[in-house]
Amino acid sequence: MAGIDWTDTGYSYLVEVLVVNQTNVDLVEGVLEGFVYQGATVTENYNSDSRVQAKISTIVREGASDGYKKYCRLRIVLSIPSRNWSEEFVTGYVTNITEKTEHGYTKRDYTIEGTMWGLIEHKIVAPIIIGKNAGLLKIFSDVMKLTKMQFTTSKAQQRIFTKETVYEVGTNLSTVLFELASGTNRLDNTGHGVVELKKYVEPSKREADRTVDFYDLRGLMLHPLELTSTEWEAPGRAIVTATISDTDSKGKTTQKVVAGYYDAPSSHHTSLATRGWLRARTDVYNGVSETPSKSELNSEAKKNWTKSQSKFRTWKASSVFADYHAGEVLSLVLNDSNTSTVKVLVESVRTDFETFTQDLTMKEV
Repeated sequence: MAGIDWTDTGYSYLVEVLVVNQTNVDLVEGVLEGFVYQGATVTENYNSDSRVQAKISTIVREGASDGYKKYCRLRIVLSIPSRNWSEEFVTGYVTNITEKTEHGYTKRDYTIEGTMWGLIEHKIVAPIIIGKNAGLLKIFSDVMKLTKMQFTTSKAQQRIFTKETVYEVGTNLSTVLFELASGTNRLDNTGHGVVELKKYVEPSKREADRTVDFYDLRGLMLHPLELTSTEWEAPGRAIVTATISDTDSKGKTTQKVVAGYYDAPSSHHTSLATRGWLRARTDVYNGVSETPSKSELNSEAKKNWTKSQSKFRTWKASSVFADYHAGEVLSLVLNDSNTSTVKVLVESVRTDFETFTQDLTMKEV
């Protein structure tokens, strides 16, 4: 965003699609010919496992090549030549190509998935054992070496594991890596196609990357602004269950399920007293104890309930292109009788290169 005033809508944009080596994202093997702006989109989703997907098309003369080399990745690069500005939107795997030929021309439609998609598809063929007192950064690096993907941990936070964990044969590699990162770091892919492990900071604790005033006449947001709320889905009770071994006086061992719970205070909007009905969530115990006590189960239930009481409002709107990306935190200025400014996380962005607009989903944090 540096040096670019996005309220100046007079920029001329250029989109290029580069053909990139499948295992070395620094090696560009060519340029995709015949790219058409119509229907070209990139969709980013902060909460999806794959993070980003793109759809593009090329049109070339029948029998001609558009320059794509089988199994190579594709990189979408957006630039403003007059300002010497460019950005790599996505470098991803080609997961589908459809082709249609008529009137002497061939149209090819490409589906592109970000690097994280490859981790979802990859299943392990030997158990992965995370030993007690193991360090996250080394384990992460060792696991990533099972792939042909480039990765970085330069922005990651170290974590020491307090118990042994075993991942069995057939587990998705993404499952292993997401659980390794959980709590301290976030797993993502860069526009260059590198898997990145970086320190996680809750969006509510981050400073806004920029302020967006929906009603500013010089602003870029387009009407309408759609508001939805999940307030009715929030639970008033949280239950945590655990399966433990119980040995009787005769030495016979059986498994039994124990549970703890937490109820919202009666004055809270999710409580039975306020609503007149009770919604509950149920989770399996996630602590370190092999035989959790009632108080431990109740405590975890309270934590789960608290996490469920996050902000409920979500806004959807479209904007003239302003280089929004999923994961940004915005200060959103609203004409709202309850509050004039809210902090929001950009949960998803769909960038349309035909119209150079962006569809945003923004959740209050």
